[in-house]
Amino acid sequence: MAIKLIADPHGYFKGLVGEVRENDTLLVLGDVLDLIDWADLSGILPEVLGKENLVERIFSAFAAGPEAAMAMREELLSLQGEYFQELLRRINDDYRRFTKVLREIGCRTYIIYGNSDMPEILESSLDGLHKSTLVEGRVELEGETFGFVPGPLYSPFKMPREIDDEEFGSRLEELGRVDVLCTHIPPRWDAALFDVVAERPVEGSEKLLEYIEREKPALVYHGHVHHPAQRAVRIGDTKVVNVAYYKRDKHVYRHGNEDEF
Repeated sequence: MAIKLIADPHGYFKGLVGEVRENDTLLVLGDVLDLIDWADLSGILPEVLGKENLVERIFSAFAAGPEAAMAMREELLSLQGEYFQELLRRINDDYRRFTKVLREIGCRTYIIYGNSDMPEILESSLDGLHKSTLVEGRVELEGETFGFVPGPLYSPFKMPREIDDEEFGSRLEELGRVDVLCTHIPPRWDAALFDVVAERPVEGSEKLLEYIEREKPALVYHGHVHHPAQRAVRIGDTKVVNVAYYKRDKHVYRHGNEDEF
């Protein structure tokens, strides 16, 4: 029996069978859905819209400013949009494949959503899986208090469940001190942010960094940075571990193996 973690499966789930057993507890730290993989432009959005069309539209939206990015979001998410029905079908298919694997394993699973997820559809797909939960807040596991704070910070597209750092900080304050904190995004700490493939840092949370410095949890687990320069960093008394990128690494991290990195 063990607590095991993955982040950023982005549509890849079958490797979990055999790696995770029925008496384990699995923590999934966001980006279950394979909307887009920027490393090779694979995923649901490129396949439905076409790679060249999608890239052209994204860069045009970025160049035109925030209103253009949000207009593109509205077009994709609108019930009357050209691509909506096919996107919805593919999103539901991805989540059904995920829940099928969880049902086969039969383990207790706690899931938080990331920037590539549709939380309402994800939660609906878990209906009937009594041991699998879309979670936020405090959970006691094996004598330790785990805290779960889901969600991403705002992108230029301002997706429906994205939030600003102030709200993220409010969720952390409401949570209070825990032994182990699980988030999708990293703290704003240079060594935790840099992606060596993208050759740039991703966005991190200043409020998460403040929480770590104030509350001093023993561990913080996160994903989001797919190809980190460092898989683990120490911030004061806290070890911060990036358990991603499951789609590529196919690595299931075991809680308690902090010396692995």
